[in-house]
Amino acid sequence: MYLEKRRRRWYAIHEIPEDVREAIGRGKQFFKGLETEDKFIAKRRAALLEVEWLSLIEQARRGTRDHVERDAAYWRKVLKETPEEFREMTLDYIGDETQARVERAMERAGFTDYHQDGWQDLPEVEAAYRFNAIATGRLVKFDEHLDEWLATLSNEAKTKDMKKSTVLKFVEEFAYVQDVKAKDVQRWVNRLVADEGKKAKTIQRILSELRGYWSYLISIEVISRDHLPFEKLTLPQEGKRTAGSESWVPFTPADVVALLRAAEAKGDTQLADLIRLGMWTGGRIESLCALRVEEVREDSFDILHDKSQAGRRTVPIHSKLKTTMDRLIRDAGKDGFLLPGLSMNKYGDRSDAIGKRFGRLKTDLKFGPQHVFHSIRKTVATLLENAGVPENVAADIIGHDKPTMTYGLYSGGASLEVKREALERIDYPGYG
Repeated sequence: MYLEKRRRRWYAIHEIPEDVREAIGRGKQFFKGLETEDKFIAKRRAALLEVEWLSLIEQARRGTRDHVERDAAYWRKVLKETPEEFREMTLDYIGDETQARVERAMERAGFTDYHQDGWQDLPEVEAAYRFNAIATGRLVKFDEHLDEWLATLSNEAKTKDMKKSTVLKFVEEFAYVQDVKAKDVQRWVNRLVADEGKKAKTIQRILSELRGYWSYLISIEVISRDHLPFEKLTLPQEGKRTAGSESWVPFTPADVVALLRAAEAKGDTQLADLIRLGMWTGGRIESLCALRVEEVREDSFDILHDKSQAGRRTVPIHSKLKTTMDRLIRDAGKDGFLLPGLSMNKYGDRSDAIGKRFGRLKTDLKFGPQHVFHSIRKTVATLLENAGVPENVAADIIGHDKPTMTYGLYSGGASLEVKREALERIDYPGYG
């Protein structure tokens, strides 16, 4: 594309590649007067023409003249970035392009007059009007405001990424805000269960995240407040569980000891230490890998890095963990972590690599997908229950929400001594 001045007026010129000249039918060049003597205005008008001409070249190469959504999305971007004084001019270009698309569709279908019946029903004419609606913002891409919504959230990065992934998955089915209707969302939910095997809890999370984004779109007046396609949906009933379909299950105490001995036999001391920490505390793998030396005292330690408020707690050091804990503190590395040297992912989680080592270990011992490191947490909960520990005390040790309003809302929690006495009740046969 280049500009040329003739008789004080500027013209835009673009060479047409030889391989598409016949298809386009314009000779060797695109050529159009820009109706201005001002070079600045000429450059802006030429830039808009260049989009159209490049689009025609690409369409000719692909054998089609309608790349509606891509072209419209570009013009939508141009319109949003156009200064207010040139906005009408840009809208005129969009209008001209819409009209040109309509006329091309009519010509190909044999219509010569707008008074003839039927041309309005041509698919290409409908596509032309959709192009206009997208380009002018009357149709809004569902994810157009996604990043600005995420920026308003106080969630940690991992949670934000999950929300973003949910919206982008939804966009695969519903490209535009105006495409979202309650009946279609219901059918989409039905398919998540029937085709993808999503559980009710997962669907509830997905819908909650979509409602959050939808509320933001309402708040910035992209959509009206009375359009609520995510409300009053029916969650399809899940079928009966088949054998092997249950969620994670606890290891037996003997299984945990076997895992520990296998890690020791492989010489993976760090993984063995992680298993010891898990089996005597019930901590989540992420929380245990985030433990710092400064958070450990003589007889207890603080878990400050947990995904829930209830998970941030003080845990007594079991008498059979004391030797391991003393050694870890004594041998701690310069990074200050109880389990030193673990790499950190983009979310600040240090458990990825060692978690995979645990996965390989348990697979070698013939444990299936229902057994994961979290299963040790379930083992501890089971041992506490079988030892007769009250549920509220077990919740304070494990880091769960309290089961009742009285304990959950009003209690300050079990004392360290009460938790210590409860935790000392658990044992693992053959640990020694």
